[in-house]
Amino acid sequence: MQSSTKFLLGIVIGIVLLVIITFAVVLLRPEPTYQDDTTPDGAAHNYLLAIQNKDYDRAFTYIPEQYRYPENADDMAVTIRKNSWAFDTDGDFSLAVESTRMQGDDKAVVTMRKTTFYNSGLMGSSQSSRTFTLDMILEDGMWKVSDGDSYWSSSCWG
Repeated sequence: MQSSTKFLLGIVIGIVLLVIITFAVVLLRPEPTYQDDTTPDGAAHNYLLAIQNKDYDRAFTYIPEQYRYPENADDMAVTIRKNSWAFDTDGDFSLAVESTRMQGDDKAVVTMRKTTFYNSGLMGSSQSSRTFTLDMILEDGMWKVSDGDSYWSSSCWG
């Protein structure tokens, strides 16, 4: 074999291995799971995960009763579809709690980080991150979302 053929074969094998490793990393990435929601950050995480999973029955439990709308999980699903820009659930992304700031015994502000992953071809990928906050209140012993920069319909729920 000529040296240029060996070199080209080495490049092709390297690319194939890189693609296999990339697929393995993506496919083996652990699925997000629900956390203990007796803390404000756990409840915030669970609220967002329920919306991401389209589990509106569970997501609805994190809306305080003092808000009259949505009246039920079905109304919540309709509101999320109508205000999809506020819930930003399209694309490949991950959500993580960055910090929690308590404001007394019954209020907290949870800062979340959303990391969005972009793929532009075989070798092109990138990501971007942004933070947003969810205001949490303790209602009947359960942490609930009372307002938010994202994943919240302020025109309807607040």
